[in-house]
Amino acid sequence: MSVFKLSNSIFDLKLTASELTVYAYLCSLPSEYTMLDGAAAIKVKQATIASKCGIKAVQTVAKVITSLEKKSLVEPVKRSVKRNGYKGTYMYKIKKLSTDNSFFFVDRSVFGQLVPRQMMIYLFICKSYNTQICDCWNSYKDISVQIGMKRETVIKTIAELETLKLIRKSCRKSRENRRVYVDNHYILILYVKGSFKRRKRKAVVPQIQPQFNKSHNSNLRKLEVVYKFSIPQELKKVKSFFINFLRGSPQI
Repeated sequence: MSVFKLSNSIFDLKLTASELTVYAYLCSLPSEYTMLDGAAAIKVKQATIASKCGIKAVQTVAKVITSLEKKSLVEPVKRSVKRNGYKGTYMYKIKKLSTDNSFFFVDRSVFGQLVPRQMMIYLFICKSYNTQICDCWNSYKDISVQIGMKRETVIKTIAELETLKLIRKSCRKSRENRRVYVDNHYILILYVKGSFKRRKRKAVVPQIQPQFNKSHNSNLRKLEVVYKFSIPQELKKVKSFFINFLRGSPQI
């Protein structure tokens, strides 16, 4: 699982769903190098941004980056020109918000799975998630007010996140009246790369435990090993028959 940090103040910027998704994706990318002012320089294609952020048209990505540029969050760097005359990959200078006071973790694997509307609510749940008790208890109304989205849209989007198995919702009942649901609780579902190896079961072989009896002799000390068997009565009869038969006096 690969995670990165985002500042809690990202929701104070009042960004749209597309702006928030693009900005979060740009912050998740490793920087090529660090600028003198502390900003990070990254290199990525606009088609890749559209694919990872759930945006259909590349032209929409260009408009979103222009809007983020006006808000001093993203600054395009002059593109290099190749030998054949074509321009190189886009480079951007990203102004990341400070994570010294408050921050939350986001799994990089969610990019490419969600559209901006879903990503906005998913990021808000990540911000509100308590890692100590592994729980988030914001109501539909609380989420809709803080991110500026309709309550009906929030209900629909959370159901979609449950279907994608990124979160799990549970409804809590009131203590006074157990028939009334008071609030919703959410749990983030995180995935770890790799595989689990199953241990092979070993066959248990019953072992006969020997009992040791020491018999002392004047010259030698012998150690006799006596095994105890539980012989059924039928086998005892057969055994006595064969012994008597070998002696020459079978009893029929």
